Amino acid sequence: MPTVQAWHIPRLIAAWAAALVMGVLVTVLVSGPERFSWLVLAVGVSTLITFALQLGTAERVGFITRVAFSVAGSVVIIALVDVVGLIVGALS
Repeated sequence: MPTVQAWHIPRLIAAWAAALVMGVLVTVLVSGPERFSWLVLAVGVSTLITFALQLGTAERVGFITRVAFSVAGSVVIIALVDVVGLIVGALS
């Protein structure tokens, strides 16, 4: 099991923050059926950001686990932002 230092928590938080920003931007700026395509792009970009951040550690131990955890978190964050955006849009 990797140690807490091996998880590089600040890098995970940075990737999730980028996903949050992209999810909010897509939800606010794009409407209609194009929103899904932009959300998929946001997930893809957040995955690339995750790879860059985790490769920057130059630590092999736990790489797959860290990347999987980070990408899964990014997908959940973007999905939650979109759901909240849809609820707010429906109430307006």
